[in-house]
Amino acid sequence: LGATLILCALPAQAQTQATPEMRAKAYKVIRVCKADIQQFCKGIEYGGGRVAQCLQQHQASVRPDCRTALTEAMAP
Repeated sequence: LGATLILCALPAQAQTQATPEMRAKAYKVIRVCKADIQQFCKGIEYGGGRVAQCLQQHQASVRPDCRTALTEAMAP
């Protein structure tokens, strides 16, 4: 799924192993997708891939800049 690249999607133990690049991508998604997270994923706890999965489930509805940030974060 590639969601491991999103820090908010990583299990707590894996977050300590996240590279600076992974963290930067994750924070960009969180920053760019903040409104979409609040709209579509409100109440979902960070970690375990839940927020990334939620954004992917609503990919057709999220703002284009959020979709782009999410796609870039998932790229190898």
